Amino acid sequence: MRLLDDAVRIEDEEGLLHRLVQDAVGLPRVEAAGCVLLPLDGHPAQSSASDDRTCRLERLQSQLLEGPGACTAHTGKLLVDLPMARPISRTRWPRFAPAVLRAGFTAVTAVPIRHDGVCGVLSLYHQRGALSPDQVERGRLLASAAAIGLAHHRALYEARVRERRLQAALDSRVLVEQAKGMLAERLDCTVGDAFELLRRHARAHRMRLRDLAGQIVSGPPAEGPFQRSPR
Repeated sequence: MRLLDDAVRIEDEEGLLHRLVQDAVGLPRVEAAGCVLLPLDGHPAQSSASDDRTCRLERLQSQLLEGPGACTAHTGKLLVDLPMARPISRTRWPRFAPAVLRAGFTAVTAVPIRHDGVCGVLSLYHQRGALSPDQVERGRLLASAAAIGLAHHRALYEARVRERRLQAALDSRVLVEQAKGMLAERLDCTVGDAFELLRRHARAHRMRLRDLAGQIVSGPPAEGPFQRSPR
């Protein structure tokens, strides 16, 4: 199970999910696998599957909110070896259960992926009674490894977002300081008075202070809201 060693080295979440389903389908008697990441904290929903038929099943679970994976996403519980041919499954999941049977599987195991709560689900498709407790545990370990990789990627993403915001705030402050200095020289007033003029004008015209400052810095002194004082 390569994911156990490589989770934090995989470059992006798409690659992480692909590796997860490939390792999962490599487990003994697991015939197909799919996973879904839930849309959380500004991150879009993502999914991956080991083949086209499983991709259709995963899409069906997400669209219909039916199936063991949908239940695990809601409750956070591990659901093991749920038989799709049983009347209770057909009643509970009237569209998903028949689709699983048509795809050639008779049971589904749903494993939660946890990072600050349930953030996704790994679904294992197999035949009824095929998975041993050890194989289920290995599936759970894969989901845990994916969660570690996911936490790593999202921490990096959030760090980059913070860095961009800090840089934008710094750039904005530098621009406003430039505009204050230029305006003070242009109008022969103090820097404090120049800032007050900027603030009032921006508020009166419903402008961002940064945008107004940009106009002053980039525009000619004889144009714009604050023209040079006559000498």
